[in-house]
Amino acid sequence: MAVITETRKTKIIKLKNTILLVLVCSAYGCSNTTCTESTESSEAVSYARGLSQKRLTQLYHDMEKFSNKDNLPIGGYSRHRKDREIPEEFQDLKVVKIRPSDGNIMVEGCFDHYVYLNFYGFGKMKKRHPKKEIVLSWGEYTNAGSEVI
Repeated sequence: MAVITETRKTKIIKLKNTILLVLVCSAYGCSNTTCTESTESSEAVSYARGLSQKRLTQLYHDMEKFSNKDNLPIGGYSRHRKDREIPEEFQDLKVVKIRPSDGNIMVEGCFDHYVYLNFYGFGKMKKRHPKKEIVLSWGEYTNAGSEVI
């Protein structure tokens, strides 16, 4: 009969807890989003392309304004988090997350299937991308693409 030492018991318990944590986090993350393939022909890309120039101009202004705030929630605002509710300025948008400090809006996404609106010309991205523009990006690997909107 094998003798299980106290150290081995501790390692087994830690391993079980880690596995349980991964399973719970995976289930929670998947339950809040619909994971669809984010190709150029996806509904999310069509939605983003359908935003009017007037709305995109206001959106750029609002993202720039919010990026300068000191009290932004870590990870930005989320449609699925009551403690990080999306501000009124963005309530009309059908999006998952808004991250003014990172200069992006996740229109749709989970795992590695994403559609983003990336805002350049301010905040963290200004040094790398000084030109003021909004870039729509989608997909992964061979299906990835982007365009200025």
